[in-house]
Amino acid sequence: MLLTAAGCSGDSQTAGSRLNTENAVDKVLNQKTGGEDAKTITETEITTEMETTTETEKSTEMESADITDPTSEPTYGQVVNGDSSVIAQYKSDGVDVDLTLMGSDLVYATVYQMMSKPEEYDGKTIRIEGKYYASYYPITDKYYNYCLIADALACCSQGLEFELAGGAVYPDDYPADQSEVVVTGVFETYTEEAGQTFYYCRLRDAEYQLVSGNDQ
Repeated sequence: MLLTAAGCSGDSQTAGSRLNTENAVDKVLNQKTGGEDAKTITETEITTEMETTTETEKSTEMESADITDPTSEPTYGQVVNGDSSVIAQYKSDGVDVDLTLMGSDLVYATVYQMMSKPEEYDGKTIRIEGKYYASYYPITDKYYNYCLIADALACCSQGLEFELAGGAVYPDDYPADQSEVVVTGVFETYTEEAGQTFYYCRLRDAEYQLVSGNDQ
């Protein structure tokens, strides 16, 4: 009966409420009269019982709605167009933005926005899942480590650089190339000189968990 009232609208909802009211009256008559003439029950007693029953039903319906009403995931367009506030709901223990809780399109869009508006994420703890890749850059004579995420169609990839904590050294302290990993670290921007000044984003003081090994 409660499901009918909560799940229907219009005339059906009215009918459900009326049915509940009739049951409340019968309950009062059966309890109060003990088989005597129903006319001996005062109108006030019936009204009070009905009001109590109605309030209880309303409270139960509201609690049920709060539990079952899901929060819809933001769209790709919302994030790419600059509405970073829509991802505030994606938090987990000790993590400000947990991309592992998002769908693939939203992950791709969120990383894109981190690159275009890094100041909004500076100092936040970020968690991301994807494939690990290392890339050597001869001008700086360094290896750079990335977690790459493909979009839903697997036609494009978006990567986020990370640097492990504790003075980790490549390749000894890093996973095998193309391993599936979950990386957690603090988002920051930094500059590097290579003939001119370049600006980059990365996760510093990061740690990783291996999800699966090399797919090759």
